Amino acid sequence: VGRSILRLYTPTGGEVIFDGKPVDEKSIHEMRKQMQMVFQDPYSSLNPRMTVEQTIREPLVLSRRFSKTEIDKETERLMDLVGLDRRLRLSYPHEMDGGRRQRIGVARALALNPRFIVCDEPVSALDVSIQAQIINLLKNLQKKYNLTYLFISHDLSVVEYISDTVGVMYL
Repeated sequence: VGRSILRLYTPTGGEVIFDGKPVDEKSIHEMRKQMQMVFQDPYSSLNPRMTVEQTIREPLVLSRRFSKTEIDKETERLMDLVGLDRRLRLSYPHEMDGGRRQRIGVARALALNPRFIVCDEPVSALDVSIQAQIINLLKNLQKKYNLTYLFISHDLSVVEYISDTVGVMYL
């Protein structure tokens, strides 16, 4: 469902409406600035050849809305926002634990100031203590930036903690 909303998969039927407008092949490029995703497996969703800094900078560079100085400042701000120490900026994903990798994914998702983020099992691959840190981070970011999440999880205690409205998919 999340990937279909973001048009990473082509839906076989139905319609997705975002902000009163249909999300289709014509509009997805503009809509993607407002809609992002945090993937389940932080390791496989990160490019192993890109440093932390490069990964977080990439959406900023591709948007062509920022100068180099603004990109540098915004990258540092995003790292601070998600709790990544700046000394890790030249590190690669394989050099970090799952929690830090997931923080990179969250920072990347926040880079263009989206309003809607699909969180596809964002904590299922993490240790319980790290899960709590990431869930609290997501909850704080949600409040601070008035974000809407489609939070996908099999863990009902996590769903109960983070959700305002719950939908259940069965079979």
